[in-house]
Amino acid sequence: MRILVNGLSARLGGGQTYLLNLLRHLPQHTGWDVFLLCPDNLDLTGLPGNVERVESDFKLESPFRRAIWEHFNLGKLASKLEVDLLFCPGGLLPSGSLPADLKTAVTFQNMLPFDKAQRKRYPLGYRRLRDWLLERGLSSAIRKANLVIFISRFAQEFIEAKLGHLAGISVVIPHGVDPRFFPRADKPLHLPAGVPTGEYFLYVSFIDHYKSQIEVVRAFAQVRQLSKTQTSLLLVGAENPPYGEALRREINSLKLGDSVKVVGNLPHHDLPALYQHARMNLFASCTENCPNILLEIMASGRPALVSDRGPMPEFGGQAVAYFDPQNVDQLVERWMSLLSKPEQGERLASAAMARVSSLQWERTARSTWGAMAEVVHAKR
Repeated sequence: MRILVNGLSARLGGGQTYLLNLLRHLPQHTGWDVFLLCPDNLDLTGLPGNVERVESDFKLESPFRRAIWEHFNLGKLASKLEVDLLFCPGGLLPSGSLPADLKTAVTFQNMLPFDKAQRKRYPLGYRRLRDWLLERGLSSAIRKANLVIFISRFAQEFIEAKLGHLAGISVVIPHGVDPRFFPRADKPLHLPAGVPTGEYFLYVSFIDHYKSQIEVVRAFAQVRQLSKTQTSLLLVGAENPPYGEALRREINSLKLGDSVKVVGNLPHHDLPALYQHARMNLFASCTENCPNILLEIMASGRPALVSDRGPMPEFGGQAVAYFDPQNVDQLVERWMSLLSKPEQGERLASAAMARVSSLQWERTARSTWGAMAEVVHAKR
């Protein structure tokens, strides 16, 4: 089976993690060949020999330039490579014509364009326009694709209720968890160089409006005062610059410059140690699909304080503590409760590890490639 993977949109964090783990577990049977379009910064070291990178003649960092290139070239490339299926893990299909017998598969990973309340938190301009266009492009692709891969039941139910009948089949295949995120007593991990020393609470995520870092900082200011704790708060992740500036202004206005550290983005391989050394891990996102970060902090063996928005309860179950990410007072209450009941935190941490122990990337990849094979074989 020959597959063209359009991974050009996998430019950060979760999108790259998802794509690389699928490719690492690509079937090695005779006849399986994958041709990969991807950003220049994607490290393909260690991928199977039946994955071949396809180079583009143009720089495609801009999403609009990328969309134009895909419109005119993706169908031609699929014909030239004689592939059976075009897989778009970013969820968008090209607007141009495709070969009549070419099957298509998309993964629905981006819930933000469909969350109008969160979209309104951005000022009028490029970001609002981009998400408005993305909502329409994703809806069109989901309606037309032969296979739609959802990564949570929450997302599947939301989209099917919104869009109605889909032309193809749909499956739910959650993300996996890399074994490195589970602690090992025989091999404790050391903190990466450059991370501030001392006890800390940790929130790893893209720094942006819908991730609620400002609300977390406001809650931390109260928790610090009520509990008399000297524990720091580390905020780790790349950032949307205007929101990052607003976050730093809030930290300064609350006089938390010595206790809240905006660390910036860190390599993915540094995160297991960071999670496992945290006093508590937080995740305060207002809108998600199947967040890798939530699954990783659940695997870490540390208590987790998590947003109550869907799909977080689908994955967290009764193994994490929940709060409304836009209700600072509630977050303070839940935060203080976990601090005052360390035995409850330990019970939650153990339950969380057990809950995500079955989520393996090998299984995720096997189910994903298997679903594509069924679509292609149905054609034949």
